Amino acid sequence: MVPMTSNTILAAARSLSALSLTVALGCGGDLALPTSSGEGVDLSILGGNGQTGTVGQELPQPLVVGVASNGTPIAGHKVAFVVAGDPAAGRLDPDTAVTGSDGRAVARWVLGSEPGSHEVEARLVVSEPAPPPSAIFEASALAGEPDTVRAVSPLSQPGRMGQSTREDPTVVVLDRFGNPVSGAPVIWTVTAGGGSVGSDQTLTGPDGTAGVTWTLGLRVGVQKLTAGVEGAHGSPVTFTATVLF
Repeated sequence: MVPMTSNTILAAARSLSALSLTVALGCGGDLALPTSSGEGVDLSILGGNGQTGTVGQELPQPLVVGVASNGTPIAGHKVAFVVAGDPAAGRLDPDTAVTGSDGRAVARWVLGSEPGSHEVEARLVVSEPAPPPSAIFEASALAGEPDTVRAVSPLSQPGRMGQSTREDPTVVVLDRFGNPVSGAPVIWTVTAGGGSVGSDQTLTGPDGTAGVTWTLGLRVGVQKLTAGVEGAHGSPVTFTATVLF
């Protein structure tokens, strides 16, 4: 057996190191190795941008970004998904994702409680202080289903036979977060007094309100009108008019 000298051991270690690097590069195929900086790395949106959803709910499609260097996907790189600006834009799951073998990182966006336009920034996680590659996702949040209905005009007012009430009965329809719901149908029904309304059904406007003209019947006493919204708490709302002459 040939004795091992320090020079022999050092040469063997160098050969093993070179072999390990060669194997690592060979196993990588078309994948680039992850780097600690964003230099020479591109981050692009591959899916999930420009969606519309309902407040408090997850968007239909996930947010997908691609990380690559000179067109070659990079695996094992962290990407942070951050709500840009208003925290009411919602939350991300996960808020930090790792690219797979295809260089893609994916997150789900659960919208917050406020309608409107919101943004999420996908940002490459790097160790160096230079601004990392990033991309902006946009989404629009709409109010949810009708949850509550309440009056915004007087519930009771005086009136005269055969004439319209001084103020049109008006209600507002809100979702579970208190946002006004546009386009919600309100059903108006005369329940006492024999009067009439301008329309049996009206739709709420952008501010969530809907009203109707109420013409009182030819009877003395208390006349009643209801405003109903299917599935909403507080429905129906009852309006009264006291007719003395």
